[in-house]
Amino acid sequence: MLTSEIRNNGGAPRLVIDGEITTAIAYTTYFEERSAYLDFLKAGYRIFFVNVAMTTLPINSYETGFTPFHVGVFDEEGKEDYSEFEAAVTKILRACPDAIIFPRIYVSMPRWWTERYPDEVVDTRKAGKREILFSEVFRRDAKELLLRIVRHIKNADYAPRIGGWQICGGQTQEWFYPDMLGGLLGQAAKKAYADWHLCEYGTAAALPSPEDFKAKGSPLQTSENARRYAIFADLAVAKTLDLFAEAVKEETNRTQIVGSFYGYAYHSGNTPLFGSHGIRSLLNSKNLDFFSSPNAYAQGRRFGIDWADMLPVDSITRHGKLCFIECDIRTYLTCAIQDLRPGEYADDMYRTGDGASVWVGPPTALLSRFALRKCFAHQLTKGSAIWWFDMWGGWYDDPMLMQDIEDMKRIYDLEKTKVHEKPLPRVAFFADESAYANLCAGTEEILAVEKSRTEIGLVGIPFDFILVEDADALADGYAAAVFCAPVPSEAGERAMEKCKALGIPYLSASLDHPICTAKEIHAFLKQNGVHLYSDEGDVVYLGEGYIALHSDKGGEKLLTLPSMCKICPVFGAEIPAQITQTIRFTLEANDTALFAIHSI
Repeated sequence: MLTSEIRNNGGAPRLVIDGEITTAIAYTTYFEERSAYLDFLKAGYRIFFVNVAMTTLPINSYETGFTPFHVGVFDEEGKEDYSEFEAAVTKILRACPDAIIFPRIYVSMPRWWTERYPDEVVDTRKAGKREILFSEVFRRDAKELLLRIVRHIKNADYAPRIGGWQICGGQTQEWFYPDMLGGLLGQAAKKAYADWHLCEYGTAAALPSPEDFKAKGSPLQTSENARRYAIFADLAVAKTLDLFAEAVKEETNRTQIVGSFYGYAYHSGNTPLFGSHGIRSLLNSKNLDFFSSPNAYAQGRRFGIDWADMLPVDSITRHGKLCFIECDIRTYLTCAIQDLRPGEYADDMYRTGDGASVWVGPPTALLSRFALRKCFAHQLTKGSAIWWFDMWGGWYDDPMLMQDIEDMKRIYDLEKTKVHEKPLPRVAFFADESAYANLCAGTEEILAVEKSRTEIGLVGIPFDFILVEDADALADGYAAAVFCAPVPSEAGERAMEKCKALGIPYLSASLDHPICTAKEIHAFLKQNGVHLYSDEGDVVYLGEGYIALHSDKGGEKLLTLPSMCKICPVFGAEIPAQITQTIRFTLEANDTALFAIHSI
């Protein structure tokens, strides 16, 4: 098999395959029969995430009951079926023998297991009984099935083209609890929580009630036991993920990278029992090399706002790990899944009609191009790896869109070995994972963080997204900070104290004022002398040697730089390369202008 690692290159984590820094931009799909592998190969792509699932039971157990898989490797006890996965791998490698395959393994137990172990499962709304993510029996048996898959792939004739591994599980494969209740109602929760509480606090504890997580006149969590359970539920998922990653690492002699969806610190799922708020415990893990999330789905992914990261991307990179972002950008070609696999799905599942929100792509090819550009500019300036997630297949089946996707790959090729200083001054936008436990489910206050996350994208300045546990990074030259948790954790309070000690001004949400608005943040930064790149409420991206502006309002635009720089337009603006401190250009409504920028 190929060797792979994440290597620091001048402060930026880069993907290294067989000793060479490799462009970390990839492609994947759920619907293999509609895959665009050949189109992406023609566009120069060589990395492909290919799905393999332990079971065909739904990946969405809470809202829809959706599964994309036709074959589960272990659906029939005592037999293993890799046909769906291997057909996709064969298709890719026949067309491109030097392609690099990342198996994306869905770690979830088949029906025969859930029926055998009634104490290790919970009831879900749409998918029957599913494993409790911290069950010791699940950890034991899923690890064994996971290793069977890895060993099979290691011994296959395509093994020399395997470059790394992604471990998925839980609700929507993103390690959310399948019941969205933190496994609270499963029998296995009693002992697991009692043991954790005994280790942490010196006494065992009984389980809280689901009612304890509901607001009773106030959004504030008043039950200390419920607050502790919420923290346990997050850390328990993180522990499970680390155990599975360790197993894959050991099985591959620690010669290949392993990653996962996890750590949605700026997203709550509207509950403190989400499961994804324990990344602070994994950033120093030797078993996980990259973390993934989609672009945020705020406001139906409309134009004019930042489709922000849900991960604390700058904390992740500070710890030497890679952010590998899923860019599932809908286009005018995005169809309802019922039309693509007739008879397989309920009529109301992921409908693209009126009011279907994020499942509707832009109505035209040009607006679809603008959506791709917007997403790309964000991830390029953050230094994140990406994969295009052609979810139902055929989303990018347009010559203009594929030309853009090819051009974006070429830009990543140019940047993979470059070293760029991050621009200063910087503003820290703090994530406070354990603070979610201080709030009740279903409240405006628990949703406030993601609303502040959208607001901060409209201020006209880039922000670093970091965890409160990484507050020591404030000594690196930050000019200001924003804290978005309405009720901070102890770590959040310590981070604020760190700001005070360093003389760094900060703005914080509160229970009385839970959302930090763009207007408030803008005024706060201006008052404290922080340089603003745009003063018009547009989205600004800056980093890795590029600056970009996105807006849903067309017309004359102005980007003001803190010093004279050489700028070269990349897309979205037709102006000559120049040395300037003010970039003036005309932008079409909903488009993004990207410029290479060099200090002089």
